[in-house]
Amino acid sequence: MAIPDQKDGSLESQPAPDHLKDDVQGKVTLPSDFVPATPEEEAAVIRKLDWHLLPFVFLLYMLAVLDRSNLGNARLAGMEDDIDLSGYRYNWLGTIFYIAYICSQWTLIGWKKFPPHRYCAFTVFFWGFVATIQATAFNWRGLMVCRFFLGVAEAMFGPGVPLYLTFFYPRAKVGFRHGVFVAGSAMANCYGGVLAYGLSHIKNSIAPWKLLFIIEGIPTVLLAAVTWYWLPDNIQTTRFLNEREKQLASVFVSRNQQADPSGKGGFSWKECLLAFKEPKSLLPGLMYFGFNVSFGSLPLFVPTIISQMGSFTRVEANGLSAPPYFLAFFSILLVTWLSDRFGVRGPFVVLCSLVASVGFILQATTTGVVPRYVGVFLSIQIFIGVPLTLAWVASMHSTDSKRAGANAIMYTIGQCGPLLGTNVFPDSENPYFRKGMWISAAMCLMCAGIAIVLSTILIAENKKMEREGLIPRKGEEKVEQDAADETRAVPRYRYIW
Repeated sequence: MAIPDQKDGSLESQPAPDHLKDDVQGKVTLPSDFVPATPEEEAAVIRKLDWHLLPFVFLLYMLAVLDRSNLGNARLAGMEDDIDLSGYRYNWLGTIFYIAYICSQWTLIGWKKFPPHRYCAFTVFFWGFVATIQATAFNWRGLMVCRFFLGVAEAMFGPGVPLYLTFFYPRAKVGFRHGVFVAGSAMANCYGGVLAYGLSHIKNSIAPWKLLFIIEGIPTVLLAAVTWYWLPDNIQTTRFLNEREKQLASVFVSRNQQADPSGKGGFSWKECLLAFKEPKSLLPGLMYFGFNVSFGSLPLFVPTIISQMGSFTRVEANGLSAPPYFLAFFSILLVTWLSDRFGVRGPFVVLCSLVASVGFILQATTTGVVPRYVGVFLSIQIFIGVPLTLAWVASMHSTDSKRAGANAIMYTIGQCGPLLGTNVFPDSENPYFRKGMWISAAMCLMCAGIAIVLSTILIAENKKMEREGLIPRKGEEKVEQDAADETRAVPRYRYIW
């Protein structure tokens, strides 16, 4: 265990003496004869965590996004034939979800306040149940009620998972893990389009749009039971790691941050509120707002936009909405991996924002089917910015409770984006939806600008801490040592920009 030096607060790599074997804050518990990990051992433990956690959170988030975004597919699968969606009623079905989602962001604290396996299992059952009973709605009002409670349920799940992943991974490696998580969104929209296409060909007494809600909702309900038994609460309660591996994981997750591997530290309102005092906590929220104008609206409107490009039927439009998301799935994994590999976030955020802006501009300025469809592929690359932003926020704050506060800020501001996004593609703008395309392009360019500003601020803060001797100069040491920060009672470390 690394013990704070009494003189300058730096961390030394030495075993903990017997009287400090059990950390009083429940942060790290190691035997006195603990032997530090080799790089190979650490990589092996991370692979174990990856194989156990990532496929499952990917699956859960894929189902979550599928259940929130299948409205666009259901619309083209005949929902508007059975339910009056005239005027702005369809837009309101998207808007009411995000109103509930925004107002419920504070619930992500539950991931730290309660055992995560219980809290997550409850939220999965909650949203799966609500998503399924959408099939029983027989008018617009009933569907509005379902969408509201779906927003509450999914706010309890989605924003908390990025926080949950930081319980298990070093801050320098969390970007790719957030990428795998968010890639579930791209795969959900790909899968949703294919499923809607297939269901539209089924001749059944149940309407295709009702079947869509049932088939996509019931698996979520069933997975709630699996969630209860599968997800660990923290490193020390993982059943798939042996004692040596738990010790190694506790060490690397505590590197350059104040971690809580045993879960005994609890939730600190004081640390949570510290995030609200830092101006730079607002910038990721503004960036997330810009991303979400597109991220929240594209799944609802891409099938409709494609259907207006040419002589495509509704069924064909649902099928053609899948390939752009399939490309985005691989793009997210590649770019987040590169971001971790090079240890930077901002440049990659700028890149994906500029690519997406080109896609929206193509759709806003052309009338041909091919360039507009290419524009859809490019614009959906905005999805890459979401996991990069999640990882960026995780690496800017050094305690679980402070990250919870920062995530609440980011999600509350950011989820206002879909309120705009779900209303920029009205039917009166078809077939080109130029206003929505230009607004989305502007949001992408805004995100690129904010990413440059945030990177500049973090680079300046790193240089300032170097001058003050709080962190070593870049390249002077192989492993950065933490330094005490009396004002925040948490370690200082080099910011990932």
